[in-house]
Amino acid sequence: MALSDVLPRFFSVFLSQYNSNSFLIPRSYYDHLPRRLPKTVILMGNGGKSWKVAMKSKRDQVYFEQGWANFVAENELRDGEVLTFVFDGHRCYEVSIYTRGGCKETRAAIEVEEISDETASDYSCDSIVSVIQV
Repeated sequence: MALSDVLPRFFSVFLSQYNSNSFLIPRSYYDHLPRRLPKTVILMGNGGKSWKVAMKSKRDQVYFEQGWANFVAENELRDGEVLTFVFDGHRCYEVSIYTRGGCKETRAAIEVEEISDETASDYSCDSIVSVIQV
């Protein structure tokens, strides 16, 4: 059995009415989380971008809160899409988005633009590779 097969995971259907500003983590999944929750986690999209999101506990329920709305907006989440979350056991969730048709999509992708050696002499080391959000 591969290590990735034993990492805690869950899925949920996105509904903007309930999930636009915060996201309730299913109670049955919460039992697999460490009892001392990290204050923030990193959501890693399959497009290479990441978001820092606060975890909050309210009335025995756990939510993704501050930062979640940015994740929703930048991934242009739509009603009926399925999100899968795979927790690395520490602070990181790998998040995949599936359309209503069942296909996995890449959203909020980052693209690295490489500059050829001929033009690189005109730039400092910090500007040779720039990251562009698509």
